[in-house]
Amino acid sequence: MEAHINWLAIALATITPMVIGFIYYHPKVLGGVWMRANGFTLESVGNGPKPILFSLCFILSFMLSFWCWTQFADPHQTSIDAEGNPHDYTTFGHGVAHAVGYTLLVVVPILGTMSVFEKRSFSWVWVNALYWFLTLATMCGIISAWR
Repeated sequence: MEAHINWLAIALATITPMVIGFIYYHPKVLGGVWMRANGFTLESVGNGPKPILFSLCFILSFMLSFWCWTQFADPHQTSIDAEGNPHDYTTFGHGVAHAVGYTLLVVVPILGTMSVFEKRSFSWVWVNALYWFLTLATMCGIISAWR
């Protein structure tokens, strides 16, 4: 059986990093902590990125969404649990479980290594890792549940 791509789920997951980022990095949420960790001020940040940068972020978000989809592409993701009962892994929670693993085993090591060589603070790692956990949890949750 061939895996079916749900393009609507991928599209929704693609805009997720930007939507979460607009909220998460707002100065009244965790944007203030992020700005202090980077040495930014509201004046130095200015009006934000230009449209061409948002276009690039959209393309990168699509690439990440498609990669997330590949993690759930197996159409036979029903298995037998320890008691011999079938268990369906096409749930939002299953996607969140993947996001926990991706965050701990991919995102944190990358950000941690960057922070060592760029002399970034622990708060920089924490703020960015939490953003990527929330983003990946939402993206993977959408794609896992809606395939």
